[in-house]
Amino acid sequence: MDSSDRIVTDSEHATATHIQIDADLGQIVMLRAVAETVALIAGFTVDEVADTRVALDEAATCLVLGAVPGSQLHCDVVADGFRIRISVRGVCGDTDPIDTTGFGWNVMGSITDHLVADHDPFDRAKGGYPVAITFTQVRRVH
Repeated sequence: MDSSDRIVTDSEHATATHIQIDADLGQIVMLRAVAETVALIAGFTVDEVADTRVALDEAATCLVLGAVPGSQLHCDVVADGFRIRISVRGVCGDTDPIDTTGFGWNVMGSITDHLVADHDPFDRAKGGYPVAITFTQVRRVH
């Protein structure tokens, strides 16, 4: 956890939520709706919310496309008046389904303040590799 994430987590005014969906492209709209609502409640501008939505959509789509059949995505959204942190996790059939040299990753990196992808070793019980994409976006106070 980087220092900006720690500040969000420790803030007494932070809003946090967890959502779990089937690893299906049609379900990503639920993740976007929850993250958008949390960001708006935290005071992010419409443009900042749009960036959050784009980054989340890219992260979730990447994980859905690499997901083990029948698996689910887990998404944690934590926000306060200064920043929002979103972590999306899934179980993928490949060790690293994320193309960090691709256009989508570059877009995510340009609209977020901190972006990281992690994967764990093969989990026999889950039938794949646990993968997480986490990003933080700092609110631009005007």
